Amino acid sequence: MHPEKRVYRRRFLAGTAALGAVGTAGCLSGSDLPVVGSSVDTEFERTDAELAAHEPPEVTVDGNTVAVRGTIEFGSSECGTVDLAYTEYEYSQERLDLLVVAADDSGVRTGCSDDLVEAGYRLEATVNEGVRRVSATEHHVFGETYSTTVEGVD
Repeated sequence: MHPEKRVYRRRFLAGTAALGAVGTAGCLSGSDLPVVGSSVDTEFERTDAELAAHEPPEVTVDGNTVAVRGTIEFGSSECGTVDLAYTEYEYSQERLDLLVVAADDSGVRTGCSDDLVEAGYRLEATVNEGVRRVSATEHHVFGETYSTTVEGVD
């Protein structure tokens, strides 16, 4: 491509991008687009197993605070753990989604133990807005999935 055409092309693209930004500025403010992942404070801790691993998580809602507890089976007492993998609040539907998983904690270690372990967890999530629906899901080491959904919460 000729050097002058490159300059014109760059100017054209830069101008088009600037006009696009100016043209849409203000279109998004005050819109009804969902705000995802905002305003959720979480506390997560591993505990002794109080529930059976094949039982779905227990979910309680008290105002804007959601408490979840459960038990997850994971592989290797030396290299595995339970972890909060996903927390998302969807504003327009006032929906909170939580995912707790069996996780690999081996890092760069090789040679993990070959045992299966069950560990409990306790999760507390506080949402600054309202909560109408909560879904808590557990993913265990061999792909088993257990969920609890609470709807109609005000």
